[in-house]
Amino acid sequence: MRTSISVEALTDAGDVDLFSLLDLREPEPVVPAAVSLRRVGTTAYPHVAASRRWRTGWLMARGRHHVPMEVAMRRRDTGPRQALTAWLNETGDIKNIARRPYDVVWFARATIYEWLGRPDLGPTVVDLHDLESDKERRRAELMTAAGSDAVSRVRLALARSQARLNARRWAAFEQSVATDVDRALLASAGDAQLAGLPHTSVLPNTFRRPASPAGKPEPASPPTFLFQGTFDYGPNVDGATWLVTEVGPRIRSVMPGAAIRLVGRTTPAVRHLDNPPDVVVTGEVPDMAAELARADVAVVPVRYAGGTRLKILESFANRVPVVSTPVGAEGLEAGDGVHLLVAESADDFAHACARLVDDLALRRRLVDNAESRFLERYESRVARDRIVSLVQELTARPS
Repeated sequence: MRTSISVEALTDAGDVDLFSLLDLREPEPVVPAAVSLRRVGTTAYPHVAASRRWRTGWLMARGRHHVPMEVAMRRRDTGPRQALTAWLNETGDIKNIARRPYDVVWFARATIYEWLGRPDLGPTVVDLHDLESDKERRRAELMTAAGSDAVSRVRLALARSQARLNARRWAAFEQSVATDVDRALLASAGDAQLAGLPHTSVLPNTFRRPASPAGKPEPASPPTFLFQGTFDYGPNVDGATWLVTEVGPRIRSVMPGAAIRLVGRTTPAVRHLDNPPDVVVTGEVPDMAAELARADVAVVPVRYAGGTRLKILESFANRVPVVSTPVGAEGLEAGDGVHLLVAESADDFAHACARLVDDLALRRRLVDNAESRFLERYESRVARDRIVSLVQELTARPS
């Protein structure tokens, strides 16, 4: 969603060439129907190197090779940068890459900027999205449960040490990228202040306004709780596990028959939680509207993350009431008891879920306030206007 809105905004500002890295699940780039692009190029995502090879290299890395695990595992594949060079030279417009042929070059991820060899094709913007360094640090802090035996405890200690090392390398990588480029973007003012990186601006996550909000005015009995996300993403896997094993039983103790739906691309780490009718793991769905219409409460049980949660903005836009952890609600200008309910412990989270089912006046007040906040600060036009302004600033001309 963030990248799609960025592409739309860039076409508002001028002519756009799109070069996209695709994985096996994506046969072609997904471009908004109303967007007109000058040229489109694609190449495969860089391959992951053999585990032993990249892990050894990562642990022994020094200097400029001192990068996070997520960068190191794909860094040896130079295919994408070669494909970019070939694509740039396919047209008569671009004879010499050294001439910086573009007015602005926008990288949707810092990892993509790195894997493509940090090309200098013009004034450069890299969207960092979130602070991965802070996210990894928080993940390490959650690794506190003692194992049942000595081997488990050793494995946990090693995993925690690795996460801490990776957090430090993410911090160094983010600093390096932000120093190299003309502008580095983060999703929240809190992340920007925490990072203290050079050349940063805040580009909030936003969401397109639906033609008709999917949320229903009154909850069903028994209620349905929706957690949506990509469940090959660590914070969502952790959140889904905590929701099902710790929060779910507490919800059903006061609301028998309550159902949890985990909706989005999944992995074995989450698929094994499927236990209908109490817990339904749907996998990917073609359209979230039906799931939002079914949901009585949207839950965000995220315990470590960075940036802001698009899933909350989507629920706000669709008038579905939200319960979130403090981490899940971070970075959004949304207040506990005003736009959503915030709870940290499993007991408090379950209690908040029950309140939004039982208290209709509270439910209506929250969705009214949340929809207003969305339209004021998080509708997609907000991001599009900021991107056009940034392009004009970098090009130092009005159009």
